[in-house]
Amino acid sequence: MNGFALTLLDSRGAEHFDTVTQFIGADADGSFGILAGHIHCVALLRYGLARFCDQADVWHYLALPSGVLRFADNQLTVTTVRYFLGKDRDSICERLAAEMAQADSEVHTARATLSEIEHSLVRRLAELSSRGSAGIVP
Repeated sequence: MNGFALTLLDSRGAEHFDTVTQFIGADADGSFGILAGHIHCVALLRYGLARFCDQADVWHYLALPSGVLRFADNQLTVTTVRYFLGKDRDSICERLAAEMAQADSEVHTARATLSEIEHSLVRRLAELSSRGSAGIVP
């Protein structure tokens, strides 16, 4: 069976697979598959699980929060913020869920901190404004 190259890119770096025989992913319209010789395409992958089969007929599972898939000239590239790769789909799905929960928690904490800073600045500006206007005689 003919194959194609696959490159996975995220914020940590890249992984390359020289011979992939098929890739199955999902976008907003549903699941789709890619085989060697597929026409050029770009897709926005949704949160969840994709998978691909290598030349040894071993399936690899790819959990990602979302991503951009591009296939051209028998080269498939998947770009995402973070992905988890493995042969046990349940464990990588759990890792993705834990990572996204941690990211959500960090975003919530950062927003709360920014809100506190904003309130402190508004109070300080109000204090400075009242001091400045108290010393002015019309």
